Formats: sequence, C-alpha cells, structure tokens
Amino acid sequence: MRNDMPTHTRAKGQAVVEFALTATLIFFMLAAAVDLGLIFFTLQGLHNAAEEGATYGSRWLTSASALDYDGIRDRVRHEAGTGTAGFANLLDLNADGVSDVNPDTPSGTKEINSATGNPVINDYIQINALWDMDGDGNPLNDPGPNGGNVPCPNITDPINRCHLQIIVSADYNFLFPLLPAFGNQRRLTSSYVIQMRN
Repeated sequence: MRNDMPTHTRAKGQAVVEFALTATLIFFMLAAAVDLGLIFFTLQGLHNAAEEGATYGSRWLTSASALDYDGIRDRVRHEAGTGTAGFANLLDLNADGVSDVNPDTPSGTKEINSATGNPVINDYIQINALWDMDGDGNPLNDPGPNGGNVPCPNITDPINRCHLQIIVSADYNFLFPLLPAFGNQRRLTSSYVIQMRN
C-alpha cells in the first residue's frame, strides 16, 4: 500500500505540535520570571519604606517621650512621596483597591481588617520598641517573654539603649499565577531595626 500524503504536510503538522508544546513551557517560564522580578522590586520597596519609618521614628518622639506611631506609619506609607515605592502600593497594603486611610475624611478614617478587627495599617505596619539586653547590638536575638523579643522598658534611657523595629507587609497579586497552590495573592514582608537616637 502506497502512502500518498506529502512529506512536507506531515512536517508542518509536526512543527505546529512542537511549537505548541515548547511555547507553553516558554510562556510559563516567562510568567515566572516576570512575577519573581516584581516580587523582588516589591520587597525592595517595602524595605525602603520600613527603613524610612524606622529612621524617622528612632529620632522623633512625641512630647510625652513616646513613639509617634501615627507619624511613623505616615512616613512608611508616603516613603516615595506618592505612596508607591517601586511596585508596592503603600497606600493600599492589603491590595483590595481601597485606600487603607481615607484621605477625604477630616480624621483620616482607617479601613478595618475584617480578619482581626484592627485598622489595616496597624496590622500591615507593625512598630516594636525592643531592648538589647545583652548589649551586642542586636535586640532580635534576646529571648523575651513567650519566646518573643524583649520590649523596651524606657525608650529615652541613654544607658539601656533601645531599638526600633518596623515591619511592613503588603499583599502581592500575581500577574500570572504560577501554580494553583500559590493562589492569586501572597503576603510579602520586610523589616528594619535601628537604635533609638534621642
């Protein structure tokens, strides 16, 4: 029996199938590379925001010699002036499309996190005054109560210098979900620790 199908038609069909298989893998790798790059730049923006808030908070206290929590959170949120640091939207840290603090209200109404009942900016921008008990310059390695770090007893004490830790989190929405296990959103976190300077 003779095969009348031309060879070039069979080769074209084979090339289309090979392209479809290869293109799927290439586009998947491209999507992963784009998301990994955006995650890196988002983390860099969060780190810069945490550093800005910590630098401000370590120097400027309220008149009662207490941390200026609202001022620190404001510095973190407006680190780049516009509220966007790289690819991180610091004005909408939970990425729900609503500003975490409503600028149109006189008192700046804060959006409430339905999971915790706290304002979103309190959950996503955490401020901790830590004491370096052993004096090695790192308060994060001193075990405190319940396995946490040791809270600072007096932030203005010049002998027992305390450190300020700012932890900034933001929800990142994947452009191209890599795997169903990751979901469409991931929380990214960065922190910065600095010694109190007052």
